[in-house]
Amino acid sequence: MNLNELFPVQKKLDEHIIQEHNLQGKDLSKKKAVSLLTELFECVNEARFFKFWSENQKPRTKDVRISNIREDGMDTEFFNPLLEEYIDSIHFTLSNANDYGYHEHEYKDPGSYDLNNLVLGIAQLIATLPYVRKENQHKNIEMLFNYLIKLGYMFGFNEETVKQAYYEKNQVNHQRQKNGY
Repeated sequence: MNLNELFPVQKKLDEHIIQEHNLQGKDLSKKKAVSLLTELFECVNEARFFKFWSENQKPRTKDVRISNIREDGMDTEFFNPLLEEYIDSIHFTLSNANDYGYHEHEYKDPGSYDLNNLVLGIAQLIATLPYVRKENQHKNIEMLFNYLIKLGYMFGFNEETVKQAYYEKNQVNHQRQKNGY
């Protein structure tokens, strides 16, 4: 999966957010790491594979949300909660990568993984990002991308689906900034 065209798109959104919220010069590395962990776990929650106590361990890939309420009814839309949360993880991974000067990635399959081990490895990489020595930052981001892309493949996502969903969510994120989200 080649996501290189998304780095500058994410940078533009991040620059807008920094400008709008007067965050110039602020160290956001820990907040971004927590944000990425949150999105990862929201994604995993939708994937449901770890819920050994539940009879329903199938991923949630179709849901309905109300997009507009009118006097004569409401508009609804179908969406894929798993993909949406995965894309949020991609957004914050790109954001972190840009902050660390990592602007291009070549995917290398990290090998075969159990989903639980893969998620724990991703979480560990994210949790250590703000504390990694400068000379190791790119290696950690590279591993994070490889594992996160692998997770996407294991969920059945392909490059086209991920990019399309990213661009759609990026538009939503820009709109949210305009509306004071």
